[in-house]
Amino acid sequence: EYHRDMARQNTTVGERISDYLVNLNYDMLGSPNYMFGIYNGSSAPSSTSNKTVPGSIKLSELFRDWFTNQLLPWNYTDFSGRSDYGPFLEAGVVASGLGGMAETAYDPCYHLDCDTVQNINQFALQRMTQAAAYVLEFLGRLDNLEVWLYPDGRPGGM
Repeated sequence: EYHRDMARQNTTVGERISDYLVNLNYDMLGSPNYMFGIYNGSSAPSSTSNKTVPGSIKLSELFRDWFTNQLLPWNYTDFSGRSDYGPFLEAGVVASGLGGMAETAYDPCYHLDCDTVQNINQFALQRMTQAAAYVLEFLGRLDNLEVWLYPDGRPGGM
């Protein structure tokens, strides 16, 4: 919320909330008992702008397609707004990403003293990083990222 709130107050070009096109959130990528979890754009909170949901769904589909093409099992994870992407989604910024679920067996050390580099599953971290890089490269190659993310235009005030 802090970063989103600062962006809302900022008037410097490139740092205003209206300058953000997308928030890609990556959380718990190397958990020891990992899950290839994709934030499901279709399950965005009902308060999410209807102009933001289509881009979030497209991003979910890009992640899904990468894992499917790599023959890796994946699951959608709840897109409730309870992670770092939540304030951006609420502000009308398309969001998606990868992650597990806090306080479950996937990451028993989440925000605890045992949450160290020794707690990382290297296989999971490598695959999640590759998926993130794939989506970022795809977005970077688009001729018009804004139109792809917001086919019906940006939410009011953006």
